[in-house]
Amino acid sequence: MQPSMKSLLPIVIIGLIGPTPAIAQPDPNSLVPRVDERVELLSIAYTLARRQPDPIRPNPTYATAIATHFRRYANHPFIEYLVGIVDSAAKVGGDLGSWEIPSVAVHLSQPPSLEPLVPFHDTGASADSWDNRDLLTPQFVSLLKQFYVDAQAAAFFKSQARYYGLVNARYQTEGIRLNKAWLEQFFSIPTTENYYAVIGLLGIGTGDYLRVNFPNNRRRTHTILGSQSFDTDGMPTDPGNQMVARSSLHEYIHAFTNQLVDQHISQLQKPAEAILADPRVFGLVKDTFYNNWQFLLYESLVRACSIQYLMADRELATSREAEIAAQVKAGFVWMPGLVRELDRYQQDRRTYHNLEAFMPTINRYLTEVAAEITAGTFAFPKR
Repeated sequence: MQPSMKSLLPIVIIGLIGPTPAIAQPDPNSLVPRVDERVELLSIAYTLARRQPDPIRPNPTYATAIATHFRRYANHPFIEYLVGIVDSAAKVGGDLGSWEIPSVAVHLSQPPSLEPLVPFHDTGASADSWDNRDLLTPQFVSLLKQFYVDAQAAAFFKSQARYYGLVNARYQTEGIRLNKAWLEQFFSIPTTENYYAVIGLLGIGTGDYLRVNFPNNRRRTHTILGSQSFDTDGMPTDPGNQMVARSSLHEYIHAFTNQLVDQHISQLQKPAEAILADPRVFGLVKDTFYNNWQFLLYESLVRACSIQYLMADRELATSREAEIAAQVKAGFVWMPGLVRELDRYQQDRRTYHNLEAFMPTINRYLTEVAAEITAGTFAFPKR
């Protein structure tokens, strides 16, 4: 039985007193969502820059605290600079809050330093659609640092530390806990990515999957998990939503499987291209992120491994058939066979000590699928 919030309250308050940081920032690969001051700082600035008269929903208690502290800094040079960027994006139908704002946040170190984690204008390590560095410029960062100091943001975050701690505790105690040990045993390889689940309290970037790519195929990946509703104390009311846990599960599995696809890319590219060339497949995925062969491979392996996990987790699973059918409907028509191959992996771990050792079998399966699709003999499952 999980402890109640009331029983946790003294622990949270004690943890926030003393020489330790005012708030525990997200931990890599903990799979427990946490508030991130970088995301909150940029979300606050973006809210000020949008000049909206009623910025209090869906979290009125927290938004009122923000307005009380920050309204006097609404004309700060950083906010004026941000207004110009926001207005320029709006003229072409863009909304910086849906992607660019949270993305630049995770490319910076935690306050108060706010230093870029990668060099300015370094595009060599960001050759994918999820690592967005459009706003990561010297002027943006310099003005942001000045805003942090002038607007006394550190004092605001200190005043909200107890609130942030209670929000973190709500997700810790009421959220669905993923079995990290099961995942580590299933893959039995180290990750090449550090994954962070981030709580967004102002709804900026909710649902975003964000990367910071480093050299040598190392990454930081983040999911912004914003609550859709809050009570009168500003506490999220839906941390136990299955989609929170499922989102973290999906993105954390990428930290294991993307490297395996990359290691076998020379064998997998031609089959993936052939599969994607089929009009029935391409028609289902052409309007998604997965309309190129490499991302299609990443997603195929992640989704098949997710189904293996879901069948072992009573809190998240619906049924094997339903999970596979959902992937077939999304265009992954080879998913039934791929899941069956992973069944074989699970049943013979003496032979296959980790998923890397099983990749030649996966390569063969996808090569066979591609050949059958090209020949017109592949049995497309009903959608």
